[in-house]
Amino acid sequence: MSSYGLGVPAVYKFGKQQWALFLQDTWKVTRKLTLDYGLRWDYGTYPRETYGRIADFSRTVANPTADGHPGAVIYEALCGCKFASNYPYALGPRIGVAYQLNSKTVLRGGFGVVYNVTNVPASTPLNYQTAGTPGFGLGLFNLQDGPPATIHPTFPNFSPGALPLINTVGGPPAYIDPNAARPAQQYQWRVGIQRELNRNLVVEVSYVANRGIWWSTGGSGSLAPVNSMSEDLLKKYGFSVGNVTDRTLLQTQIRNLGAADKSALAARGIGLPYASFDQSQNLFQSLLPFPQYTGNISPTSAPLGKTWYDSLQTTVTQRLSHGLNVNGNFSWSKNLDLMSSPDIFNRQLGKNISANDLPLQLRLSAQYTTPRANIFGNRMASYVLGDWNIGWYMQYQSAPIITRPSANAGLNPINFWLGRGPGPAERVAGQPLYTTNWVDLDGKQHTDELDINCHCFDPTKTVVLNPLAFSGTPDGKWASNFSTLREFRGIRLPTENANFGRTFRIREKMTFNLRVEFANVFNRLRLPQPSATAVTAPPIKSPLTGLYTSGYGVINPTAGTQGQRSGTLVGRITF
Repeated sequence: MSSYGLGVPAVYKFGKQQWALFLQDTWKVTRKLTLDYGLRWDYGTYPRETYGRIADFSRTVANPTADGHPGAVIYEALCGCKFASNYPYALGPRIGVAYQLNSKTVLRGGFGVVYNVTNVPASTPLNYQTAGTPGFGLGLFNLQDGPPATIHPTFPNFSPGALPLINTVGGPPAYIDPNAARPAQQYQWRVGIQRELNRNLVVEVSYVANRGIWWSTGGSGSLAPVNSMSEDLLKKYGFSVGNVTDRTLLQTQIRNLGAADKSALAARGIGLPYASFDQSQNLFQSLLPFPQYTGNISPTSAPLGKTWYDSLQTTVTQRLSHGLNVNGNFSWSKNLDLMSSPDIFNRQLGKNISANDLPLQLRLSAQYTTPRANIFGNRMASYVLGDWNIGWYMQYQSAPIITRPSANAGLNPINFWLGRGPGPAERVAGQPLYTTNWVDLDGKQHTDELDINCHCFDPTKTVVLNPLAFSGTPDGKWASNFSTLREFRGIRLPTENANFGRTFRIREKMTFNLRVEFANVFNRLRLPQPSATAVTAPPIKSPLTGLYTSGYGVINPTAGTQGQRSGTLVGRITF
């Protein structure tokens, strides 16, 4: 048997609470000046198991499975503690002001503090165990001998040494950040001027911005992992990044270390972290703060993320006139965030253009009601053709950002010393981001840089990105730049929807509403974004069709085209 796992039923109650209280008032200070002000209080708890049966990681409690090394499993039912502290101070004041400069011009402004709901950290019961991975050519056990005696999951499992299994190195329990109940906070402000151009036409220009803090982070790019190797810790043990001899030693299994190596390491104070440590692990694993566990042990819902947003917004509103109501909005904006970092010991490297950054956005909406006038002098024709509501919604915006790809980092990348890195590929100066070798739909060969949104090439036969635009990071080095390239964007995806409908009055207390809604009303082809994960992934063609199916810069319509025109017909009788 090469793999084995066993689980038992787990019945538990997991939940959280969210409360809010809001007060608001309006004060007309003078004939021209109006103030709106309010205060909101939000209170959310962190999710927890009612009876404290869910496991959490503790940095300080001794783990009996690891011979008392710190880093054990704890449970609220036993520790007399709570994994996180609820945050009671989420007070959000807000104020708005409107000042009439003259009969047609109003100056508006506002500021507010807004809180998000608390997160739901990932935490599950320990009711399943696996037998680990056997060495090459080996098995876990023979079927006739029965499963290993060490595999006996229970629920609830209150053992501080529940993880890892005896004589193994394995994954840790979930680690809920002690501040997981602190909600994300956002400061929002706006200042603008509104002008009435005529009786029904209003134009408004505003600066809109916000700053966010305490956003939840976690995962491989977390800002607060607790089981990572820093360069300072590596130096403490006498190793240096870039030294190939050190790299080889760090990646050597402990059981394969020679007597001379063991003696030299012992002189530096390096030995087994605890007596029963699995010696099939490499030396690097033994030097981690919690060597009994693999991975970074990133705390879930750590409130360390930050966001920045600034925009100039213009809104034009044509109020209902002759049956027509039109609204248009144009935004020019920039969106930054700090939600992860390539080097968690240098968090500021993670401040970057957000994946949600859309510099230009244009939104148009309109609603038209057909007049119920005397049509051709026929009352029936007027009834049939009048009072229909026809609506449009169209959105055109910048294409989504393409994440900076990865590339080969040489024979000795920095992750061999630190267990992470080196970061994304290096941008090659002078090389265009998009291909300069392509054929248009008329069969003409081009050497100018491709406009990925020109609709002038066959996406199944064209590699749209230029792999020469990026290169790998030198041995033993961090990437020189981790920033997203704001100009490196994919295919624009417009939104164009339409609807029409009408409410028919059958009798005094009975009506029939008919409505038809169309998404992607012009049935535009919505291609998937080009593959850009790794520069080193070569484009691959299908041997059957001769069309590109995968690889850097490839658009594969058959694997992701979606969003074709769809319509919904709704009829409703109200009585």
